[in-house]
Amino acid sequence: MPVTVIVARQGAVTEKVPVVGSLAAREEVQVRPLIQGRAIEHILVEVGQKVDKGQPLAMLDTTDARLLLDKNSVSILRATAAIQVEESRLDVAKVSEAEARKMLERSRALQPKGAVSQQVLDQHENAHARAVAELGLARQSLRLAEADAQLIARERDEIEVTIERSTVRAPGAGLVLRRTARVGAITSDSGDPLFVLAEDAAIEFVARVTETSFVRLAEGMHATITLPGYEGPLGGIVRLNAAELDPATRSGEVRIELDDVDGLKPGVFARGSINALARRNILLPGSAVKTASGASNVFVVKDGVVDLRQVIVGVRQDGFVEILDGLRDGEMVVLKSGGFLKAEEKVRPVIAASDRPAADHLAASFTIENVEAAR
Repeated sequence: MPVTVIVARQGAVTEKVPVVGSLAAREEVQVRPLIQGRAIEHILVEVGQKVDKGQPLAMLDTTDARLLLDKNSVSILRATAAIQVEESRLDVAKVSEAEARKMLERSRALQPKGAVSQQVLDQHENAHARAVAELGLARQSLRLAEADAQLIARERDEIEVTIERSTVRAPGAGLVLRRTARVGAITSDSGDPLFVLAEDAAIEFVARVTETSFVRLAEGMHATITLPGYEGPLGGIVRLNAAELDPATRSGEVRIELDDVDGLKPGVFARGSINALARRNILLPGSAVKTASGASNVFVVKDGVVDLRQVIVGVRQDGFVEILDGLRDGEMVVLKSGGFLKAEEKVRPVIAASDRPAADHLAASFTIENVEAAR
C-alpha cells in the first residue's frame, strides 16, 4: 500500500517570549523650582514638546526681586560716593601727616642748637601724633566704605541669582511628558514637580513578564514590538531585565530599547515578542504526529515496514511540531498518521514533493506558554 512520507530534518527553532506592555520614558527627569514662594507668571512649553538643555520652561514673578535690584543700584551709587569721599579724606590725611612729620624733623634738628624751644618741639610732636592718628582713622574709614560696597555688591549678586533662578529651565534635553505648573500657582518644594521630562526624549517599551518567562530572558536579546496604528513592527533589544521578581505578582519588568522612537508617545499600549533561545530540532508537520492519552506517536517507515514510535514533542505552532526525542534525522515518517495504518504493516513509501524545502528552510517560532501547553 503506498503512503506519503516525509524525511525527518532538523530546522531552526527560535523560542519567543510574548510580552505586553506600554511605551515609557527611559528616564524621567523632574523639574522643580529653585525659588520657593513665588507665583508662576508664564508657561513657555507644553506637553509633547521637545526641549533643549537650558531652555526656559516657565517664568516666576520677579517683581519683588527687581524692586530690591533697583534699591541695590541706589545703594551701590551711595557706596561708590562714600568710597570717593573717604579716599579724599585719606589723601588729605596723608598730606597733613607728611607736613607734620617735616615740621617735627626740622624742630628736632634745630632744638639742640637752641633755635627751637622745647615747648615748640613738644607742639610739633603732638601735631604729628594727631596727624598719624587721623591718617589711621582715614584708612580705616576707607576700608569700612569698601567693605560696605563689597557687601552691597554681594547682595546684588544674590538678587541677580534670584532673578535668574526665577526662570525655570530644562536641566537637559528631553520631551515634556507632564506639566503641573499653572499660571498663578505658588511654588513650593513639597508639591509636585512643575514639569516631568523624558531624558533625551528616549522612549522604550516596558513590559511585565511571568516568572516562567522571566528566567529565560537576558539583556541583549532581540525583540519585535507591534504598536496599534503603526506601520510595521519595530525592532529592539532587551536593555534591562529586572534583578528580581515582584514577590506579590511573581512577575518581572523588562525594558526594551527600540530601534526607532520618532513620533512615539509614552503610555501607548504595545505587544511583541523577545527572541529568547535558538536551537535546532527535528520539525514535522502536525499531521504526522498522533497524540492520544497524553502520548505522542509517529509512524516511521523502514525497509517498507511501518513502526509505531513514541516521541517527545516540544512546541506545536504554525502547523509544525518540534520533536525533542524519539526520532533521528533522515528517518522517513508517514505524513498523515491516520487510523488506517498499523504497526509492522508493509507499505510503499512515496516522498512528499514539498518535503525537503519545508524541512530545510523552516524557522519555527513559539512561545513559552505554548511549550507548557504542548507538553
